[in-house]
Amino acid sequence: MPAIARPVMEGGGGFDYRLAMAIPDKWIQYLKEYKDEEWNMGNIVFTLTNRRHGEKYVTYSESHDQALVGDKTLAFWLMDAEMYTNMSILSPLTPVIDRGIQLHKIIRLITHALGGEGYLNFMGK
Repeated sequence: MPAIARPVMEGGGGFDYRLAMAIPDKWIQYLKEYKDEEWNMGNIVFTLTNRRHGEKYVTYSESHDQALVGDKTLAFWLMDAEMYTNMSILSPLTPVIDRGIQLHKIIRLITHALGGEGYLNFMGK
């Protein structure tokens, strides 16, 4: 949309937030390269809070770009094939599904709390 970031007084939409694009990539990096107990919380917090003073950011944990380029969503990185067979209330909770659900919640909570002034939710098909 033309002029969406221009001030309202100039006829624009007044949207003055930046998109924190490094955050979803950081989560995928951690899920691909590290075991849970190897996560460096200091590095995660630094990535989530590393922005210029006074700039407003919209943050997100995962993006449609990851799915479009053939990568997996966070849920698939965490639970993979077990999502197809063990997500029913009719089957017992497995350690993989339990861990995946809990980490997915924690990732979204930490991102929402530290990542910026707004949160963008990704809903995949």
